[in-house]
Parts: sequence; structure tokens; C-alpha cells
Amino acid sequence: MYNESFSSQPLKRGDVDWSQSRIIFISPEFTRYQQYAIGFRDFGIQLWEVHKYSNGLLVFNEAKSPFTKETITTIAKSNPIAKKVTEEIKVYAEEDHLNGVDDNVKELYFELKSAILTLGNDIEIRPKKHYVAFRRKQAFVSFLFLKSKLKAYLNIEIGQVDDPLEKARDVKDVGHYSSGKTEIIIKEKGDISYALSLIKQAYERS
Repeated sequence: MYNESFSSQPLKRGDVDWSQSRIIFISPEFTRYQQYAIGFRDFGIQLWEVHKYSNGLLVFNEAKSPFTKETITTIAKSNPIAKKVTEEIKVYAEEDHLNGVDDNVKELYFELKSAILTLGNDIEIRPKKHYVAFRRKQAFVSFLFLKSKLKAYLNIEIGQVDDPLEKARDVKDVGHYSSGKTEIIIKEKGDISYALSLIKQAYERS
């Protein structure tokens, strides 16, 4: 509402995907019980601990549950409040993107995923509504799942990519999901090694 009223190029309320909203609790610390309470893999609530030091420095750390295997739908069936929350706030998972694609695409994704995670221990996987992002300090590659192929969007300028086979495409000014500026397509296992070499470049610049 503020942006619509005062910004020259406003972000309008209709431009926001409210289904991916999050409820964020901020506190100096959370108890073990509170951390266990959010231990659902598809729960739209996050806990963040904030600490202020004498020099004015603020440090934010996300407090995660030790276990995130269960799905919130297991209790939402019998709890009307939990059901209402899960209907209004959708947390997407990798499985949401794998439904309806060929087995070949699933194999390509899992093989790429395993290889990407070996690039460093600071990588986080963030499934979104339309794609799955792999983040370091920011998303460095995002995967869009099509029925018979994968599209990977690298968060790197096309001119910064060492791409001797010229398989990458500049999509900075082309409408697409994710913030990636460079697109590559993976259709078969033979594409994985080369795609990974480009993804690694985006990872190292993130």
C-alpha cells in the first residue's frame, strides 16, 4: 500500500504471490520446544533469533527444528486452525515440481542436485512456486521443470560465462521465472557434465 501511494514505479499488491507468504517470529532466543513445534517440511512459519552487540551490530540467525521430516497435513486433517493456515500459506517442496514430469527428467535433476551439493557445504535448496532454487548468499541457479527437459537459469551475466560450446542463452531481457540471467537446457545425461561446469561458475560468483 505504501509503494502504491508514494513510489513512482510502485510494486502493486496484485504483483505479489501472497500464497508464498511467511509468518516470521523474531526473538532473542527460542526454546527447544518452540523449535520442535515448527518441525514440518511444508510449514510457513520461521523463527529468527536476533542479537544486538555493544557496537550496534545486529546478527540474525534462523532457528530451525532438528527434525523437518513430517508434513503439516498430518495434523491439519484433524485441526481446523492448522488446516486454515496450510490452505492460506503454501510452502512448496521439490516433490511439487517432480509430479507430472518424465522419469528421465527426475533422474537428470537428482544427478545434478547431487553434483551441485558437492560444490560446497553452504548451499541451501529453496523450492518456490514455479522453480527450485539453489542458494549460497543468493540464488545461483534455479531449475524449471518441463515434462521432458530441465531449464536451468544461472544468476550470472552471459558475458561472464565461459561457454565454449555456446549452449547458454541470454534471457536477461526475456520474461521467465526466477532471477537468473542465463539459461541452459538439460535434456539427457550427456548434458549434465557441461551444465555443471556452467553452474559452478555461477556458484563461484554468488
